[in-house]
Amino acid sequence: MTLSRRLLSAAACAATLALAGGAALAAVNAKTVIETRQANFKSMGKAMKAMNDGLKADTPDMAVIAANAATIRGLAPKINTWFPKGTGPEAGIKTEAKAEIWTDPAGFAAAASRLEPAAAKLETLARAGDVAGARAQVRIVGGTCKGCHDKFKQD
Repeated sequence: MTLSRRLLSAAACAATLALAGGAALAAVNAKTVIETRQANFKSMGKAMKAMNDGLKADTPDMAVIAANAATIRGLAPKINTWFPKGTGPEAGIKTEAKAEIWTDPAGFAAAASRLEPAAAKLETLARAGDVAGARAQVRIVGGTCKGCHDKFKQD
């Protein structure tokens, strides 16, 4: 076999393997994306719990509240990037994401975009030591989360 035929044969073999492995690679990537998104949402949930628990104290540690609000504020603008096509229920991987995320992307983006400014305001209030304001704002942040969960997350 000539060198050019061997190269052509190797290229054809590589292309066949790439196509065959494409579905497996997509499944691995979907799994990684879903696991990463779930980890990010767990971080946000832990931050919400820490703030709610902390604000129940007679004298809350406002630095802790501000740090947790900053966690949510920092992750919030990334939410829309956590849901690429192929990472919903059709991926065959356990996810609580509803199909509406992909069938109503504008609605999802609008709902998700409300979180960052709400968390930023909470962080500002906490850094200023405004306990009453932070207590009120943490409910708003929670309501913002709930608004998205109600339509786009399975129970």
